[in-house]
Parts: sequence; structure tokens; C-alpha cells
Amino acid sequence: MEETDSDYAATISKVHQRSAEKILQGCLANGGLYIKLGQGVAAVNHIIPKEYVQTLRKLEDQCLTRKPDEVRSLFQDDFGKAPEEIFESFVYEPIAAASLAQVFEGVTKDGQRVAIKVQYADLRKRFNGDLRTILFLQDVIAFIHKNYNFGWIVRDLQSTLREELDFVHEGKNAEKCANDLRKHSHIYVPKVLWEYTNKRVLTTEFIDGCKISDRESLRRLNINIAKLDVALFRAFAEQIFSTGFVHADPHPGNIFVRRDPRSGNPQLVLLDHGLYGRLNGEICHNLCRFWEAIVLKDHKAMKKYALALKVNDYRTFAEILLQRPLELKGARLTTGLTDEDLAYMTKQAKEHFDKVMETLRSMPRHIILVIRNLNTIRSIAMDHGDLVDRPKVMARCAIAALRQASGNSIRNFFYSAFRRVNFEYQLWKFSIQYWLITSYLKFLTSLGRAPDTTHLLNVTVDV
Repeated sequence: MEETDSDYAATISKVHQRSAEKILQGCLANGGLYIKLGQGVAAVNHIIPKEYVQTLRKLEDQCLTRKPDEVRSLFQDDFGKAPEEIFESFVYEPIAAASLAQVFEGVTKDGQRVAIKVQYADLRKRFNGDLRTILFLQDVIAFIHKNYNFGWIVRDLQSTLREELDFVHEGKNAEKCANDLRKHSHIYVPKVLWEYTNKRVLTTEFIDGCKISDRESLRRLNINIAKLDVALFRAFAEQIFSTGFVHADPHPGNIFVRRDPRSGNPQLVLLDHGLYGRLNGEICHNLCRFWEAIVLKDHKAMKKYALALKVNDYRTFAEILLQRPLELKGARLTTGLTDEDLAYMTKQAKEHFDKVMETLRSMPRHIILVIRNLNTIRSIAMDHGDLVDRPKVMARCAIAALRQASGNSIRNFFYSAFRRVNFEYQLWKFSIQYWLITSYLKFLTSLGRAPDTTHLLNVTVDV
């Protein structure tokens, strides 16, 4: 069948759907790391066909559940009591099930409503075997397709992946995240109840809310989605550019939205703190400067700060971070991608994978987890309609982080103020330039004297 055939699109859609269902069933059958891989695929919603994205999103919180006997047995082993003996009430029907655990609702003896995350009983035994199998499969693929080798990423980050198996570690991560973001009233991290927590069970306060991807529920809550996305970008920009402690798994199943019980304002609730990237101050500083340079289209600075991060190909590095072309085309000053932009990214993934892999290999390892974070929140924003200019919002956060890191001296204050003013001026100048060009072309069109403007309308614009 040729692409020009009338029923080609419908046929290829059926093929994609059939393949997506097979991948889903394979992930569900094997669990654990396989589900994480499937979640990662679902986040690449700007490149892969929609059939895969829509199907694999079931892995966010609708994975296979286990029988109540397994949960009861785990509690007996770890606490010496059944859940109904520890809690005032415990509902054995899970409210969510993902890669490592099921989540149940309960009430403590003192009447507090809680969410109880219970690890799959066989997860620890299977983890090493699953890891070896995935590495073996990666090696086989790398032998056949020399450029397609992700095995080194899994090998380099396997100790970080193992940390997810320890729910005490996750609880401590949650508390650190809450402390790091304490000044952001629009961000909330559920409190950990340590008396009901160990390595395989994590108990936190229960949160009523909806997934950030549930647009119907967001409408019922009268949530401004654009403002919500700005809050999302700022929260994770704070982690990437300032604290260096970065949530590496912010898929929609791990981000809830609610009305703050005290103020009534919209609030993002961050869940699942098992997987984090850790960046030192130098890496955070260089990322700040690199991101600022991207938005200002300062290629000299981009090259300088990419080299500081041990990356030679700054263009590819920028496109990996942005998950869009470095130079957008079209009339809108947003992160929304045109069909041409999407085609470019798909071509890069297919034809220049060697450059992408070389760039990933060269950068500090935990930036891989930052990229996972950035791609996931990009995916969320894309589903919302790309209502906000993500790179610009995050660049402003990067400049603010540089100001905080520089200290409170008068010299640093004026230098930081100059940088911010210059940043805003450059953005304003780019916008004015584009407005003048488009207005001139519209004027010529109204006089019937417009030239062929196809190439002029595709000028590069500010992000």
C-alpha cells in the first residue's frame, strides 16, 4: 500500500493501535521497569503517533492490581498485623496502580484520612532480573542498529532507579521537595505519616483532587489552565535552576490539582517522589545561563555554557531540552509546534539519532533526569493546547535563580537588574520586529502589490 492511497491513513492507524495494545499488554504483564518505559514513551506525544500516546497513558495509574491476600500478607510480614488492625478502616480496592505499587484509601485510628502506597510483593525479587533483561534487549538492538543504544543510560542510572524501591527514601525526598518549594503557595506536597511507613509501605495524608490532564474536572473546578501551566513551569524551574533537586517523574498521574483548602486558590499537588535528579550548583548555574541564551538567541553564549556542561553540540543540546526546533517558524510566539516543526523533530529523531546520543552521553548524567522532567511537563502543556510560552517562563525563572545565587550586594543587585531589563528588552524588540514585518506585508497585500511572501512569513521568531 502506498501513502497516496485513499485508505492509507485509516490502515496505518489500525496498525499503530494494534502495536500499541501489544506494547501495553507487554508492559502490564511484566510490570515494574517495563511500565516506566511505557510511561516514557507516552510522554513523547509530539513525535510518536497518537495511538501509542493514548493507549500507553493507561500506565500512569491504571495498571494491573493484585489480590487483597498479597497486600494483607505484606502487612503481616512488615508490621506483624493486617491493614484493618493498623488502621481504623482500609479499603482493599485500590484507587490507583502504577509501576511499583498500588495506592489504597484508609483512615487512621485518630480519624485522619490517608493514602497508603503498598509495593508489589514480588517487585524487589524481580527487579534485578528485569534490569538484566532490559539491558540484554538493549544490547541486542544496539548490535543490529548501531546508533540505537540506550543501555548505557540504564546502566549509569541503575543505582538511582533502585532508590525507588525504598519508600523511606521516597518519604524523605517528599519532605525535601516540600521544604525546597515552601515559598510557592501554589505547590503542595502531602505530608508523610512515618508511623505507618517503611521500605515497602508509604502512608501520606489523602488529597482530593484531579489529574492535571483531566480537563473536564479542571473546568468544573473553574481552573485557569494557562495560569496552571505557568505555576507548573515555575515549580520545576525552581528545582532545575535553583535547588538542584529535580522531580524526575512528573507524569499526569503524579500531579493533582485542587483548590487550596485555606485560600481557595488553585494548587498543584506533587506525588510520587521516588525518582529524583541531583544537580550541583555549578551545573544549575550553567543551565540557567544556557536557557537564558536560548531565549535571547545568543548563540555565542549557548556555545559557551554548553561547553561548560561538557556538551560540544549546543544546537542539539538546546533542541533536546526544548523538545522543539531551536528556531521556530510561524506567526505565534509560543511553544506550540507547527506541522513543519513536528516534521523536523521527527526527522531529527530518525536521521540524526547519532548526534542526539552523542550529546546525551557527553552531558552530566543526572541531566538525563532533568530532560525526562522537561519532556513530561512539555507533554502536559501540549495536551492543554500549548497556552503558555514555556521557554520564556523558565528563562525568567533562570534569571531569578542567578540573582538569588549572586548574593545581596549592591553590585550584584544592579547587575541582576540590568540582566533582567536587557532580557525583557530583547524579547520586546523581537516582537516589535516581527510585528513590523507582518504589518508591512499586510499593507502591501491590501494594495494588491504584495510579493510572494511564503518565505517571508516563515521568518524565525522569538520563542
